[in-house]
Amino acid sequence: MINVSLTAGTIVLQAHGLSRYFVDGQRQIQVLNGVDLTIHAAEMVAIVGASGSGKSTLLHCLGLLDRPDAGQLSIAGKPTETLNEKARSRLRNESLGFVYQFHHLLPEFNATDNVAMPLIVGKEPLASARKTARHLLEAMGLGHRLENYPGQLSGGERQRVALARALVTRPVCVLADEPTGNLDRETAGQVFELIARIRDDFGTAVVLVTHDLSLAERADRCLSMVNGRLFEGGVTSDAGIV
Repeated sequence: MINVSLTAGTIVLQAHGLSRYFVDGQRQIQVLNGVDLTIHAAEMVAIVGASGSGKSTLLHCLGLLDRPDAGQLSIAGKPTETLNEKARSRLRNESLGFVYQFHHLLPEFNATDNVAMPLIVGKEPLASARKTARHLLEAMGLGHRLENYPGQLSGGERQRVALARALVTRPVCVLADEPTGNLDRETAGQVFELIARIRDDFGTAVVLVTHDLSLAERADRCLSMVNGRLFEGGVTSDAGIV
C-alpha cells in the first residue's frame, strides 16, 4: 500500500536530470533532456506540449514503465535507480495509478472486477478486493453499474471505472495520459472534475498530460514540454510559452 502519509506538501515523486534517447539507424534522438520535476501530495500538475515533444516518454519513465538513460527518480521517498524489475513492478503497483486516453478495461470482466483487479493481482482476497472496488465505484456515482461489462457502459462511465481502478490501491500519485482525449467536451469536463475531487478527497497527486489547454489551466500547475525539456507555463505553439 501507500509508502508515505499523503499530507499536503509531502513530496511523493521527484525527478532530477532525467534523460532518454532512442537510436534510429545512425541517429541518436534525444527525447528527454535533463528533466527536473517535483510533485507534492494533493497536487494536480498538467503537462502540455506538441506531439513528439516527449510528454508520453516522460510519463512512462515516471511510471517505471521505461528506464531513463540518465538522472534520478524517487517515488514515495524511495530511489528507483538500483531497483530490479521485480522491485520496480512492486513499487509501481503499490504507489502509482495509471489512466490513459483509452480505458483498457478487460471486456470479459464487469466493472467491479475490473476495479478489483490490481488488488487481486496483489494477492488480496477476492471478497475483500471486490468490496473495496464496489465502495469506490459507488463513490464515483457508479453504484448502479457494478455488474455491467465495459461494452454496456458509456465512454464517460468507462473512464470513471478506469479512474476507480487507478485509485483502488490508494496510490501516492496517478499518472494520466490524455484521460479526456477520447471524450466529448461535456463528458471530458465531468471526468476532469472527478479527477480534481479525487485529489481533494484522497490527497492523491495527479500528473495530467493533455492537449486540452482549457483543462490544463484548471490544474494547480501547468508545465510545458518543449524539445524534451520542461518549462513553467502553457504552450501556444511548438516553442511559444505563456
